[in-house]
Amino acid sequence: MDSASAKGNLCSDTGKPCNPCLDAAKACNLNDTCKKQRTALMATCSPAAPIQQAHEPCNRKRCHRGLRQFFDRVQTEFSYPLLFCSCRDKACAERRRQTIMPACSYEEKTKPNCLELRRTCRSDPLCR
Repeated sequence: MDSASAKGNLCSDTGKPCNPCLDAAKACNLNDTCKKQRTALMATCSPAAPIQQAHEPCNRKRCHRGLRQFFDRVQTEFSYPLLFCSCRDKACAERRRQTIMPACSYEEKTKPNCLELRRTCRSDPLCR
């Protein structure tokens, strides 16, 4: 293995290490529609969104709607690289995850206790 592949992919034109996720984010920011929709998504799914109540960290339904709108309204040439970029370190992976899967989209307001989880599972044929 040569030193270039040990350090990661090299951009052919610059000789610097490539970061496909950063490149995808930059490309999105250069496109007006993608930038606008990504900004709206981050504002919608951010726990600090001003339209949300103080006791509610985020609104999952609103965040899901924002995710759907982002992928419906942004051209695939910009959304797919954000979704499928490869990361070589944890920081990059976490940034990518927060972009395409904000914590607000999957975290419950309150954590269910084990009895609630059991009841939910028993009522779901697939889980049983």
